[in-house]
Amino acid sequence: MSLSFSRTDITQTSQAERGTMIVFPLTKGKRQQKLALGDGDGVIQTIGMKNDERVSVFKTNPGPTPVSSLVLGQARTQTDKLFASCGNVIKGVNKKGKEFFKFTTNLTEPIRKLHVDNVTIWAAGEYVVNQYINCEDAYYYAANDKINDMAVASVIIPDEKNPILACADRFVRVLQGGELYYEVATPGACTVVEHCAANDARRAKEAEANPEGRDRDVDKRAKAREVLYGTGTGVVGQLFLDGEKARRGWVIDPSSSPTGSSGSRAGVSALHGDCDLTGDGVNDVVVGRDDGSLEVYTLDENGQPRRVFEKNLGESIQTLASGRVTTGFHEILVHTFSGKVIAFRPGADDRTIDGFAMGEQPTEHQMKMADDLANRRADQLRAEIESLKTDVKQARALYGNKAENLVAAGGAQRVLDKFQLDPHTACYRLTLEAPYPMFCVSVASTVPLDLLDVENDEAMCARSEPDVTSGTAALATYRMQEGKSRAEIRLRVIEGRAGTVRAFIVPSTQPKTCAEKTYEIKSLCLHRRSVNRHSDEVLAARPMNAMRISGNFAFDDVHAWIGRCLDEIPNRVDAPPPGGEIVYDFESALMGTLLRVSAQEGDATFWSDSVTPLALLKEFIGREATNLKLQVRFNFDLADGTPGHFARLLHPKLHANRELTTNARIVEALKEIKQQEETDEFFDDDQKEMLRDEAAIKSRLKEQPRELDYLIGVAKDFFVDWHRFKGVNVKHLLPALDSALRAKDYSLEKLSDILESGSV
Repeated sequence: MSLSFSRTDITQTSQAERGTMIVFPLTKGKRQQKLALGDGDGVIQTIGMKNDERVSVFKTNPGPTPVSSLVLGQARTQTDKLFASCGNVIKGVNKKGKEFFKFTTNLTEPIRKLHVDNVTIWAAGEYVVNQYINCEDAYYYAANDKINDMAVASVIIPDEKNPILACADRFVRVLQGGELYYEVATPGACTVVEHCAANDARRAKEAEANPEGRDRDVDKRAKAREVLYGTGTGVVGQLFLDGEKARRGWVIDPSSSPTGSSGSRAGVSALHGDCDLTGDGVNDVVVGRDDGSLEVYTLDENGQPRRVFEKNLGESIQTLASGRVTTGFHEILVHTFSGKVIAFRPGADDRTIDGFAMGEQPTEHQMKMADDLANRRADQLRAEIESLKTDVKQARALYGNKAENLVAAGGAQRVLDKFQLDPHTACYRLTLEAPYPMFCVSVASTVPLDLLDVENDEAMCARSEPDVTSGTAALATYRMQEGKSRAEIRLRVIEGRAGTVRAFIVPSTQPKTCAEKTYEIKSLCLHRRSVNRHSDEVLAARPMNAMRISGNFAFDDVHAWIGRCLDEIPNRVDAPPPGGEIVYDFESALMGTLLRVSAQEGDATFWSDSVTPLALLKEFIGREATNLKLQVRFNFDLADGTPGHFARLLHPKLHANRELTTNARIVEALKEIKQQEETDEFFDDDQKEMLRDEAAIKSRLKEQPRELDYLIGVAKDFFVDWHRFKGVNVKHLLPALDSALRAKDYSLEKLSDILESGSV
């Protein structure tokens, strides 16, 4: 089963933050609902649709700070009242646009998410959640890492609401007052959390209707609160939360299947689970992603999600909702980063861009009405264009009379950015999205890196020579296609080379300005946090090398050292009690080797089935301890089977790249022979097949240029580090090792012998 949707563009705001679109409840005697919007200019507006035309109910004046969250009050008397957060200020606006409430909080960070229930307000900032009662501070909670989203529901006690936090350190946390009640691990940095109140009510009603036919687990789920979460790695999951514990439901994991079979792998930016688009009585799940993918999942008879619709809008989806806004039928409502407000209604007529899918063919009368509507819209757009032309002429005349020595300046514009390790390719993906068309994007790095091609990317890349005097090891500029507001860049970095990457975004609009974004490359940048802790059986099956450090350092010191070498470490962690420890597990995206970190005050131990991570950690920690004048002692325990184990992990990658490079050279030779002889009849079947695969071979080689050199560099690093721990300097053998790995007689046995013996 698949669905098709007809698209209606409702309106356009300025750039939008997440959670700044709300659908008003359906009022008595009305078939359509009104829509409230907040934007980056600080404007709050409410619009409706009448006779298929947009009608503005009210629109406030621009404010000094963007609207970062927009919600409806939850109390019975507040369902038609809007509450908005702008910076650290909370404002209340009634249905006519009149401000009736204003509260300046004591938060030092902007409010990201808001929830209002009668006289109680929950406000979530970047790291802190505050609860206010009658505008008085009641409770607060400081999270270990960034808070990306918040929902509020009665999880523990029916009459008491609890904040549910989506945190960047891979946890969904449930609070009671100002204390952590419990937390649930997620498969990646949690970016979105959504409470499905309608599903809670449906399960409770079904349980009451059949009290004898349900088992214990179903009974507990009927009383639990259903919560959906999304992660930065693209995973969507279902949780059932109650006063005892969290129970897991279904999971949508795009990385578990080939690209395209399970939807986009981009991070989740919006979720909505309270709408029945298929009419089967079970609410569907709508997913919005930061690459613009809009997905609809329906639940089968076993309660498992199945994708029935997917469309890419070309820009990040900030908010999802559902309602009856453009028509009297249920539809999906989308608010994008650039401010587009779009409705998607199930079923499409045969003249829409999506084509005819559901429902009957329109009659002649319906087609005439549609033509009249299209003509009215065209006339309305022409009138708006003429009005805008008049405004532009007046503005030009006004500013043309001013002094010529005035300097043009552009206002600050927010750029959505994401710099994340792709575990499937062991490369970093830099994604930049602006609310305006981009002219170019420049990338400068203090460390060497390779800029790789991105599939379906039309940007033109111009690479420049490194400038050693300015500390620039890599520099490139991407010229964007006209009208493009989103750029994606792939970078391959080298572990052990810590530094920074800077991106400069230049708009195509006037005056020419530039937005700068900076990203840190850490020493162990290709290691990512494991979703689950490595079991003892997994570690015992590998030759694990251990490095222990001890000294007079505090827990905060060693935690800071770990955080500066590895990604996905919480910014703040409470010190473990005496005798306790903090444990983190990592996996190399390139080699698949494991790393475990155990830390406490005055002591830390690192285990790995490769010695290169241990060598990098030793170098960094030793340097930092010396700068802080701390005494640190290192002890090592090396596993003898490590070189052979490392060779078995590296060999398949080396062999595949050697074969690809060789095939590329053979194809060029075969092409030259074919051109000279003007026939390929004397080629054998393998050679003919290789010629037919020329495009695929060149494409793979283009996607991963110099990968063979890169992998040989990895082997060299291990070779030097292993024998350094053994007390032997083998750097003078590196040229011979390079030649051996490129030689025709290369084999796994030869690689293992070289790494083990230290002789080439």
